[in-house]
Amino acid sequence: MFLTLLLLAVGSSVSKAAIASPVFGVTSSPDGIDGQSYDYIVIGGGTAGLTVASRLSEDPAVSVLVVEAGADDRDNPEVFDIYEFTAAFFGPLDWAYPAEEGRTINSGKTLGGSSSINGGLWTRGSMAQYDAWTTLLEESDADVGWNWNGLFPYMRKSEHFLPPNADQITKGAEFDPAVHGSSGPVFSSFSHGIAGHPNCVTMNPLSINYDANDLRSSSAQSYLTPVENTRMNWVTLVQHLVTKIVWSQTTIPLVASGIEFATYTNTTNGTTRYTAHARKEVILAAGAIRSPAILQLSGVGDSDLLGPLNITTLLDLKTVGKNLQEQTNTAMACGGTGFPVDGTGPDDTIAYPNLFQLFGNASNAKVAELESSIPEWAASQAVNAYSAEALETIFRAQADIVLTDKAPMIEMYYVTGPNVTFDQIAVNLWQLLPFSRGQVAIVSTDPFEYPNIHVNYFNVSFDLDIQVAGLKLLRKIFRTPPISDLSTGETVPGAAVPDDAEGGSDADWEAYIMANFGSVMHPVGTTAMLRRELGGVVDAHLKVYDTANVRVVDASIFPIQLSAHLSATVYGVAEKAADLIKAAQ
Repeated sequence: MFLTLLLLAVGSSVSKAAIASPVFGVTSSPDGIDGQSYDYIVIGGGTAGLTVASRLSEDPAVSVLVVEAGADDRDNPEVFDIYEFTAAFFGPLDWAYPAEEGRTINSGKTLGGSSSINGGLWTRGSMAQYDAWTTLLEESDADVGWNWNGLFPYMRKSEHFLPPNADQITKGAEFDPAVHGSSGPVFSSFSHGIAGHPNCVTMNPLSINYDANDLRSSSAQSYLTPVENTRMNWVTLVQHLVTKIVWSQTTIPLVASGIEFATYTNTTNGTTRYTAHARKEVILAAGAIRSPAILQLSGVGDSDLLGPLNITTLLDLKTVGKNLQEQTNTAMACGGTGFPVDGTGPDDTIAYPNLFQLFGNASNAKVAELESSIPEWAASQAVNAYSAEALETIFRAQADIVLTDKAPMIEMYYVTGPNVTFDQIAVNLWQLLPFSRGQVAIVSTDPFEYPNIHVNYFNVSFDLDIQVAGLKLLRKIFRTPPISDLSTGETVPGAAVPDDAEGGSDADWEAYIMANFGSVMHPVGTTAMLRRELGGVVDAHLKVYDTANVRVVDASIFPIQLSAHLSATVYGVAEKAADLIKAAQ
């Protein structure tokens, strides 16, 4: 019956052999998938992957396979309960990628990816940050719409915002309906416990549904759950790792014919290799760490990396895995006086100071330093990019965002969740727009082995200066009313960074930061959407250069970091990508 219906849907001109196996929904078994053909194969069932798959499979004539390394954990409270945030970290639902300096980049290894284990913050960057993307592409691609006006409608398309309820309004909650979507699949709301330009202090919406007792609204819950039992043209295979892309044409442009994959559980790295065939496209949506690694394993990357590993370089694309940018955070806290907390809720209050607010009277000197140092910084980071000249162009676009747009450089993230005590005032301070660049590189032909992740934390000294200035400002806030009236004094770092008229010496703050900072789990840039002369890996249509049918759709395409949490933008990118893919067929 299924084959009959599907034949009618796709037309009599399609042969019976070309139609995918009638397996749909979510499965952990390769039976009925191995050796089968699909129109689209999506590598990664995370934030972007499920969004793209859901939109493409809206057409019943199109068949879609998603392959996700993690399991289906939607019934696990570490996933559906936002109040369990951080409980999944370093466990079976977390890739827990090791980086240098003993740091870890937490990343969701479960259906829904990081949208299933993150803090749920629903924030966006400034308009100018998205507009800058277009300036780094070919002029002929301006009409593709990688700017605020072209991406904002897709961010709204993904969103189903629930306005504040009467109790929240009574307590001061406000919102602008013009900047929120009202009919998308991802619920966002204020918990029971905004957009355009984020230089403010605000209580932010989260990707939760307060009408369902603050249930997390992950990509799995939003895009897959409502249709998984009725959309027979979409199958999601969990607990399987894509080991490489398979090519039918190995001359330029490369043509992907499908994928190779293997069983992957918490106890098993499968030795059997399975295959699935793609009639139209292979879409990489495995995240900023794994997407470039899969390309490298497939022979697409820097020949200087692949050659010594005995991987035949099919496409010598030097910047695959490069241009890595990751944010950093450092904690501060002070004792509280037991002030009452009315209500509960996950962390949602953030302040976003810009460079001028961080440095005050010293801003002019810092501006001059930034403007004059760009060539030096570009030269120092060129090994992790395409060239010093290319990076200088990117850095100047980033500097313009900082100086002209006055985009936030720091996020002061007020922590109210389960990891702080009732009488503690705690803040995580994030450096949002690093100039340091790193890279992701595979270390062997074993797809189960983690790649080397070299974030290059604080390699540009300006990044450390920003973190220091942010902590000094936060110390000033802690000792100023009304916070000081609620506090018994700073406890972290406290005496470890002696206070003085300047809020502590730079040297003491730097030592504290280097001993205590963490990665934020917001890596971007490793398959950057840039014109080729700047080191781009994908073009404005998200197609990997010199391939005919391979795209990347995840945060790895972001050319520059954002002054925001990533999920709202990733959803928007994926929604837009789905329309680009549909238009190309």
